[in-house]
Amino acid sequence: MSQAEQDFTNWLTTHGTSICPDVAFSAFEGMGRGLIATADIQPDTVIFSLPRTLLVTTSTSLLPTLLPADEWSALGGWSPLILIMMYERSRPADPAAFPPTWAPYFALLPAPNSFDSLMFWSEDELAELEGSTVLGKVGREEAEEEWRDVVWPFVLKHRAVLMPGGGSDEELGARFGLEMFHYCGTLILSRSFHVETGMSREDSDEEDSDDEDEEKEDVGDVAMVPMADILNAKSGCDNARLFYEPLTLNMMSTSFIPSGSQIFNTYADPPNADLLRRYGHVDDDNAADEVEIGLETVVEMFVEGGKTTESEGEARAEWLLETGIEDTFSIPVSGELSPELVASLRTFLLSSSDLEKQKKKDTPPRPKMDAEVGKWAVELLTRRAATYKTSIQEDEQLLATELAPRKKMAIQVRLGEKRILHAAKEGVEEFLKEEVTAAGAAKQEKGKRGRDDAKGSGKGSSGGAKRAKAA
Repeated sequence: MSQAEQDFTNWLTTHGTSICPDVAFSAFEGMGRGLIATADIQPDTVIFSLPRTLLVTTSTSLLPTLLPADEWSALGGWSPLILIMMYERSRPADPAAFPPTWAPYFALLPAPNSFDSLMFWSEDELAELEGSTVLGKVGREEAEEEWRDVVWPFVLKHRAVLMPGGGSDEELGARFGLEMFHYCGTLILSRSFHVETGMSREDSDEEDSDDEDEEKEDVGDVAMVPMADILNAKSGCDNARLFYEPLTLNMMSTSFIPSGSQIFNTYADPPNADLLRRYGHVDDDNAADEVEIGLETVVEMFVEGGKTTESEGEARAEWLLETGIEDTFSIPVSGELSPELVASLRTFLLSSSDLEKQKKKDTPPRPKMDAEVGKWAVELLTRRAATYKTSIQEDEQLLATELAPRKKMAIQVRLGEKRILHAAKEGVEEFLKEEVTAAGAAKQEKGKRGRDDAKGSGKGSSGGAKRAKAA
């Protein structure tokens, strides 16, 4: 155990944390620090129990009480928590302080220059992800605007509070500058948990922070959880989960963990694009991978295909949104198109009169796949695949060579997405072939029945004539 790990452990136990004796810190290739089982751990074992007072939140830090309440409450988004982290990170350790100082915790967090998440990629590196919708989720420009227009003026105004011991402009910039703003924001994005006050163990099944849209959640419910954020995550490998009690947060094993195994928390198994954006890594075999298609792409396709005008297409899209359809459709590794996507395609194929009838029902049409919908689905998937600048074969060849880590991860993301699009297109094309075969068989059967009826009719007339003649 390193000195920093020992100091952190001492800090935890001094402030009331209990830690299972059968776990230890360990370094894992490509993952950094994590926890390992030093003996067999049975299911439902408490790996550690952490008092809520050790969480870093907007309600546990001293900082909000030192500033004007109206100005503090005017801060939006994650800015209050980021400011708290920048402030608490620079406070010296004080074992007797309450609220506690988190110096031993911050000392164990990744260094500012150690992240591979997309916020820290260069423009050339981001260009390798061309085609992936993840590029629209990085948010660097918005973050820098928030720091420049809101956070930095706030820091300058309250400099005496934020740096009570004084300091140079250079020191102020090092503690509260843009680089530190990005660093603390990335720590929140990659390591925070959604912890509402009074959450119970039953609630915790649905409350990992990764299940939440970070743009919508209340910053008061976002918490940095010492020890819990040391656990790594890997798709399909989780064997522990954080449960919420009134006074503590308990990390418990959810399955048997053999001695020598890494202890993995669950992060809802995000796709590789989100893994890379939030955590700076990807899974080689991610069963939760997906590709996204925006509703605007659907509109563009029907407009350019001459099926509707731009204004009419936008109006239909707006109506779909009003009915609860999301503006982005996700396709999983199976390649199966979602009912929402199929229903949306059908919406753009309705006549004006049929659309008005559908609007009276206040719901999209049934998500039934047929030949016409399938034809447009193939076109949509083809268009979406064309947004990437390389082919599946080219990416596979690139991955067989030596690559810089970030470029390799970018290729893995875009290749996974293209493979899903290919599988989806193959699935729809196979459906269309079956439709043609079925239609041909039905036509043949109809023709056969017609011939049989004609033969039967002819025989009946002939027999009747013979009988008439005999009479």
